[in-house]
Amino acid sequence: MHQKEKKKDLLKNRKIKTTKIDKRLFFNNLFKIGYSKNMSKKNYLNCLTKAFQRRFRQELIDGKIDRECVLISQNLSKQS
Repeated sequence: MHQKEKKKDLLKNRKIKTTKIDKRLFFNNLFKIGYSKNMSKKNYLNCLTKAFQRRFRQELIDGKIDRECVLISQNLSKQS
């Protein structure tokens, strides 16, 4: 699959709501690729999500975990 086709498939998943299991998978993937587990700050998970989006999905940085974020994080965790 070409890069443009992959991007197109990912975009189809933007703003699709996720389940609690998807969100847990997303954060586990982030921790696996090296994001900090420092949960002491208020709103930490929202900040962590925005940091991820700034790095891997600059087109939409809203702090909300959608299906696209989950898929990107899965692909990254498989590479590490």
